[in-house]
Amino acid sequence: MTSSDTYDVVVVGGGGSGLAAAVAAAERGAKVAVVERRDELGGTTAYSVGSLTAADTPLQRRKGIRDDPAELVEDMWAFDPALLDGDAPALRRLYAVESARTFDWLVEHGVVFSGPYPEPPHRVPRMHNVIPNSRSYIARLASAARRAGVEVMLRTEAVRLLLDEDRVVGLETNGSGGRRRLSARRGVILASGDFSANETMRKEYLPEAAHEAIPINNGALGLGHQLAADVGAELLRMDQLFGPQLRFPPPPKAGFIERLPLWRWLCWVEGIVVRNLPSAALRPVVKSLLVSHMSPSDALFSEGAILVDSSGTRFSDEQAPADDLSRRPDRRGFIVLDESVAARFEREPNYISTAPGIAFAYFSDYARGRPDLITRAPDEAALAAEIGADADSLAKAVAGSTLRPPLIAMGPVFSMLTVTEGAVAVDTGLQVLRSDGSPIAGLRAVGGVGQGGMLLKGHGHHIGWAMTSGRLAGQAATINLRRSDESRSL
Repeated sequence: MTSSDTYDVVVVGGGGSGLAAAVAAAERGAKVAVVERRDELGGTTAYSVGSLTAADTPLQRRKGIRDDPAELVEDMWAFDPALLDGDAPALRRLYAVESARTFDWLVEHGVVFSGPYPEPPHRVPRMHNVIPNSRSYIARLASAARRAGVEVMLRTEAVRLLLDEDRVVGLETNGSGGRRRLSARRGVILASGDFSANETMRKEYLPEAAHEAIPINNGALGLGHQLAADVGAELLRMDQLFGPQLRFPPPPKAGFIERLPLWRWLCWVEGIVVRNLPSAALRPVVKSLLVSHMSPSDALFSEGAILVDSSGTRFSDEQAPADDLSRRPDRRGFIVLDESVAARFEREPNYISTAPGIAFAYFSDYARGRPDLITRAPDEAALAAEIGADADSLAKAVAGSTLRPPLIAMGPVFSMLTVTEGAVAVDTGLQVLRSDGSPIAGLRAVGGVGQGGMLLKGHGHHIGWAMTSGRLAGQAATINLRRSDESRSL
């Protein structure tokens, strides 16, 4: 049984970019529906550290930092000159120019930031960290969506886009109530994220090392890519990604920061505290985040540590450890080191993980903050027994290295994908484009699915683009909207 409902805007995806699009459209009087296949909002935004990079913000000006969006564009390119090859310069400029407006818009909705913090090659501090964590984006925007009357449809699958000739006019969905046809008078906005959890798409588009890597967000299925391609959209740079990367599993129990309530007033108080405390006082808090959510540095291997798989076998020369681990049967391994290597990771320039410009986490921080990841043993046989590896394999691995007992294992560690970079082609109005450059009327894309050829390397760029593109798409879809439009059509 198929039922029919009419909206101005239908958004596919309930992560950060989708909620931003929905709120921006609803604030301008639109009747909006958000379709989310999972049983809660959040998307990849909820898995992120939460940094947002923006130029010319109030927090920068408060610290006497003069910034220019044009310089943000140049510095984003400076992360990797290869970003210029096939890039989307108009979209990068759009993000840079609108990033501060997005920052202000989020603050108006109760999102609290600290910073800005430096991250080379950015010439000035631009990285703003959300307080207390990335769930705050979702909490504040979900609250704004409720106030604006957005209808959120959880556990609902987007099946196909509905066309009237060559214009997208709605979306067919499948949820607990069966099939529905959602009419979208002002169009559909795809905000479904990347495709890192789609095994078929990974094998079709990505390098071999990424085929078996574990996605951080197992809900990132590339559904928007497929919906758009089905109606003729061009897909760009689908073979691009930054990773895989080594990642420790999350702690067995949520840390203090994760347990903090996301009450608006409490986030506001936390923001005041963070902005006014000296950095030394904040280091213990930041380090608790570093040992919970960050990746171990590859510098461990250049200083003598080795990577073994679950059996204790050393299977590579650690030049591309995450790539190599992705090819092992369970993508699971351990970093093996000795006390001399551990001692070298107690001071700069050697750290286990870092939040750029804020704090470093050293070996002792992991030993205190994540004891579940640290296993010490007097020799190879004892370490193998502790981590469940084969004693002969581990002994052979250590014998081929410079390590000497007593030994330490850090892990388990996994080969994981954060996000993929390939997306549908979009113009500066976030309209989805065909391969000939013509727009598909009634269809926009934002966030990971709407990167349009940009590669977003560095902290804070993915969140910045997700929020900026979502806000702009919601506004663009409702240009000249009149509240009377709805009453006339009922």
